[in-house]
Amino acid sequence: MGTIQQLIEISRHYGGDPAYVIAGGGNTSFKDDQRIWIKASGIPLAGIGESGFVSLSRKKLGEIEENSYPEDSVLREEQVISDMQRAIISPENLRPSVETSLHNLIDYAYIVHTHPTIINAVMCANDAQQEVEERFGSDALYVEYTDPGYILFRKLQAEIRTYRQRYGAEPKIIFLQNHGIFVGANSTAEVKDIYRSIESRIREGKDLELLPGKMEGYQSELSSIVSDHYASRNLVSKAFRSPLSDHFSSSRNQYQKISRPFTPDIIVYCKSSYLFLKKGVKGNVAEKRLREFEKTSGYYPKVIVEENGGLIILEESEKSIRTVLEVFTDMMKISYLSEQFGGPHFMTKEQINFIDNWEVENYRRSVAKG
Repeated sequence: MGTIQQLIEISRHYGGDPAYVIAGGGNTSFKDDQRIWIKASGIPLAGIGESGFVSLSRKKLGEIEENSYPEDSVLREEQVISDMQRAIISPENLRPSVETSLHNLIDYAYIVHTHPTIINAVMCANDAQQEVEERFGSDALYVEYTDPGYILFRKLQAEIRTYRQRYGAEPKIIFLQNHGIFVGANSTAEVKDIYRSIESRIREGKDLELLPGKMEGYQSELSSIVSDHYASRNLVSKAFRSPLSDHFSSSRNQYQKISRPFTPDIIVYCKSSYLFLKKGVKGNVAEKRLREFEKTSGYYPKVIVEENGGLIILEESEKSIRTVLEVFTDMMKISYLSEQFGGPHFMTKEQINFIDNWEVENYRRSVAKG
């Protein structure tokens, strides 16, 4: 019989490893016949305790599976969230992960959903489906990108039903394109074994060594211009550099490989548009580009890439700067490694717009900033 303590242990195990989880990303759950305990939205897995989980009635969650909801995405997600709130047993002041219904759907006691760098190097690559089929066969279920929330739940519900009919079993590995992975098992030891096996299979026949990604402080004329430009708005900026960031800042062509987000989490923390500025750009020209970016995007650039220079991160606090830097660094790693699997595959404009305007992710962003 599983326990909440085992759920806490495995949550911290993966949550404390940036190769699997960054910031408030990922979620974990444990369930019995009556209840499911799942990570609350926006709560980091790394140091989570029992108070970071929400307990819900599986019977009431099952009613969501049978309900009909409006076609309008905003109304639909509002109603789903409302129905999910009614399924909460305790505590009532936390919001359960938006992926609660997915966890409830998969018939294993423990579900661990993460966004590992090496796995997303495949999931965010052009040959993702082919690679999964060749490396995992019937051991895994691959699901094309679907907008998170109720639509993804319905998609996964149908895909799992088909998998059960075809193989007479429940999928223990579910790969989600441009998103991450779900691993399910009836013990935390088996979950860990499965994750180790997945990484081993992905590495077969590939050179997945990364350029050094540790960021060092960096200063340039442009970083000073950015800092001065936003000082009156109480925004903080810092510049960083590493061999990995140098790889992508070396030219506009290289920058294109990180110019759009791969996953919803990148949008949550870094937004969906970034700014590339030529090295040596004059102050008045740089300030004009900054104003134009804000006019076009509706927000300040959280990430500015200086040609042959560093990354300039702009945020409301030092804590937020660190989060953006961690997430964007992971994005660069994914792009770099994706070259081994057919090259980078970005989210589409429509997929990006859905996340940009999704209330659920705005809530998660606000909790993470805390």
